Amino acid sequence: MINRTRPIRKVSPDDGWHYWFGYYDKCPWSADGTKLLAHRARFCDRFPSPDEPAEVGWIDTERASFEAIGLSHAWNWQQGAQLQWLDDGGRERILFNDIADNRPVARIVEHSGAEVRVLPWPVYAVSPDARNAATLDFGRLTRLRREYGLPAVHDANPRDPAPDGDGVWRLDLRTGERTLIASIAGVRGHRPNPMGEHAHHYVNHIMFNRSGSRLCLLHRFDRPDGILQSRLFTVGTDGSDLRLLIEGMVSHYDWRDDSTLLAWAGRRALLGGGTSGLRGAAMNAARRTLKPVYYALGKPRFLMSRIVRDSYLLIPDEEDARTRPFAKGELTCDGHCTFSRAGPEPGRWVVTDGYPDLRSRQPLFLWDCRESVGYEIGRYPTPRELDSEVRVDLHPRFSRDARQVCIDSAMDGRRGMYVVDCGGVVEREGA
Repeated sequence: MINRTRPIRKVSPDDGWHYWFGYYDKCPWSADGTKLLAHRARFCDRFPSPDEPAEVGWIDTERASFEAIGLSHAWNWQQGAQLQWLDDGGRERILFNDIADNRPVARIVEHSGAEVRVLPWPVYAVSPDARNAATLDFGRLTRLRREYGLPAVHDANPRDPAPDGDGVWRLDLRTGERTLIASIAGVRGHRPNPMGEHAHHYVNHIMFNRSGSRLCLLHRFDRPDGILQSRLFTVGTDGSDLRLLIEGMVSHYDWRDDSTLLAWAGRRALLGGGTSGLRGAAMNAARRTLKPVYYALGKPRFLMSRIVRDSYLLIPDEEDARTRPFAKGELTCDGHCTFSRAGPEPGRWVVTDGYPDLRSRQPLFLWDCRESVGYEIGRYPTPRELDSEVRVDLHPRFSRDARQVCIDSAMDGRRGMYVVDCGGVVEREGA
């Protein structure tokens, strides 16, 4: 890994507010590059309550000023209000989730905040042609994985371990019509894992492939030994051809193209699963001690990569896929990976980050897929007290020309948005 620290500048105002964009799977830049979408709140150290909205708006990238366009009561620290730019019939508009009449909705507004229309369901991901979106039950996430849930939304099926009437939905962005394409019961029942027999199941992290023909989704449940089990699926956007690609541990991912994903993942054979009887009970008891020990040691990342053997993998969109290593021995910690989509070689570059090291610094990396070489372009301090569901992940996002990266960070003690100039690396290497 080559150390090539790049210039960084804060673009959010120093006005007493906490600013952030959210997840790594959306581009915050407007089409002309002059605006960055952002959320802001007065506090940053606790999960919001239903009556604490976040302001949504955009930052002028030259003046570092914020223009508020609305309020959202449907947000969290990890993904905000799913705030994103929308090509709405050839017009650049803004979409974000909110609460109306005690239920989650999606609002589509102009740059000024003037309302265009309200969809009767919230949005998670938008298809490349901007005709459809995908969504899920945010209330179930609030109950089972709160940092991705919404404080004002409750699980409609709290007693059902795997409801067959809920899961991943396709949403028509013109009509608001919603169609279930992958139920939680359906993904649970696809090559079911016996460790999940008595668990409550949920889905998360939906993402369209590059043509919009398929979706990937993460099916998760807590095992009896306390270990989180992850199963990476894909499905056609019409609900056909459900495929289980890999099972064990799957964290963050991105589509490289229509038929391959890059993910931090591992089958975790060392941790086993599914053994019954006295031997199974003994193994469960032994594995149950691993998580508190891991946390007591400060969550050392080398345990995951060197002992448990998690790593970055290229995963074909195939049932029980045969994976290939990616950046083996170089990118050795879980991060939020994204392929570049611009330049003469789209997909040549990957930007990703890592969780805090022993000195509470978060790394930022670029990986050159053509030359198989990586660059550490920054390492930034983060407050130790901002952890768990209020953690401040960098969540790096490429600009539309792939010359800049936007990150969220609390390096100066407050949540803020920063832009890293990576042009000196990608241009020098012939991108």
